[in-house]
Amino acid sequence: MKRSDRPFVFLNMAMTIDGKVSTYARTPTTFPSKADKWHLLELRAEADAIMVGAHTARTDHMTMGIPDAGLRRQRVRRGLAEYPLRVIVTGHFSVEKHWEVFQHRFSPILIFTSTTAPARKRRAFAPLATIYECGRREVDLRKVLRILRREWKVKRLLCEGGPTLNWSLFQAGMVDEINVTLCPKVFGGATAPTMVDGHGFLPEEAPVAELVSLKRVGDELFLVYRIGK
Repeated sequence: MKRSDRPFVFLNMAMTIDGKVSTYARTPTTFPSKADKWHLLELRAEADAIMVGAHTARTDHMTMGIPDAGLRRQRVRRGLAEYPLRVIVTGHFSVEKHWEVFQHRFSPILIFTSTTAPARKRRAFAPLATIYECGRREVDLRKVLRILRREWKVKRLLCEGGPTLNWSLFQAGMVDEINVTLCPKVFGGATAPTMVDGHGFLPEEAPVAELVSLKRVGDELFLVYRIGK
């Protein structure tokens, strides 16, 4: 897939110093500081679209919006829409209307699913979102990114997880940048999720990253890595 056929993809995740992005109980991501939450909003303000998996949208009670009016005004001055597009990836269409994201109409919602998604449920969500079928059993992220670039003019796509969606992006070689906040906590747990789950890479297959920025705020570190091709 040519780089020009897809958006620039940058991830943002907060993790503990032992590499966990949640607890073994998959609790909501509430452990980062106010500085990290502001950093997240700044990254959203740079994006044409925000993408998450269905589990993340549900667990974190996300609106996928930008509550700060100043950041929204900055977007408009740069020629962007006031709010980014909101993109949810769900192979089996495991979304529900009562979720927080569907209670707010400030920007379009796109749902990318597969042929396994029940037709009746897709029809029920038609008033709430634009729905695309991309893939037989799993969502084909190459198609997703191509649609976002060609049909919705998305140049910068911010992915906020979860770990399975992150893995799929890495597996397809479609991650350009990682923003990581390292938080001073230890969660432990053999089953607690990390930033990238999935099958995993062997050493010779693993993507190589270059550290391009490091900032300390209190006891947190804000790291930016670019992924080599």
